[in-house]
Amino acid sequence: MTLTARSRPTGRPQLTVVRGSRAPLVGDVATDWRRLASAVLTCTQELTRHMLEQRWSKVQEAQSERRELLAWFSRAPLDAEGRRCLVSLTQAADESDRAIRAMMSPMRGSSRGHR
Repeated sequence: MTLTARSRPTGRPQLTVVRGSRAPLVGDVATDWRRLASAVLTCTQELTRHMLEQRWSKVQEAQSERRELLAWFSRAPLDAEGRRCLVSLTQAADESDRAIRAMMSPMRGSSRGHR
C-alpha cells in the first residue's frame, strides 16, 4: 500500500510496506522495471529541486533514497531493456553524485572558515 501525495499534508510521497514477502515480483516485468525507473527519475528531480532551493540538508537524503531505489531496481527481474536502463540510470547517478560532491566540497571548506 502506498500513501499518495494528497494523503500526506506535509512532505513528499512515501512508500509504506504494509504486508509483503521476499518473493519475487509477479506480474508484467516490463511494467515493474519501468515503474522503478520512473521512481528513480522522480527522486532525481526532487534532488535537483533541493539543490536549486539550497536545501542542503535534504540533498543527502534524496541521494540516499535514489541509491535505495537503484538497489531495488537491481534486484528486480529485468529483461534486456530493463538491464540497459538500470546501467544507464546507475551511471547517471554516479556522475551526479560526483558532481554534487565537487560542488559541496568548497561549501564545506568555507563553512569551516566562518566558525
